[in-house]
Amino acid sequence: MEHSICENFEMHVIIKGSVQGVGFRSMTRYHALELKLHGTVRNLPNGTVEICAQGSRLKLENLIKKLREETSPGQIEEATIEYFPIQTAHSDFHILH
Repeated sequence: MEHSICENFEMHVIIKGSVQGVGFRSMTRYHALELKLHGTVRNLPNGTVEICAQGSRLKLENLIKKLREETSPGQIEEATIEYFPIQTAHSDFHILH
């Protein structure tokens, strides 16, 4: 079954690279709010960053594009991205500590 580009999803992303201690979570929140996405971003103990964002597939893809464009080369080494139906809707975009 094909999904509409405007249908809302939850995107789970694990970002590997030099992404902790460099303002990456703040930059993620800034772009997510700019795109009117909801969700969370947090550092994980293994040095990666986890993003859980909700919105249209197009806006979610734009978030990743903006993060790749704004980071220095090599900062994002790998992004593992999965899309799911939204189970519990978020009302804003927060940095988790």
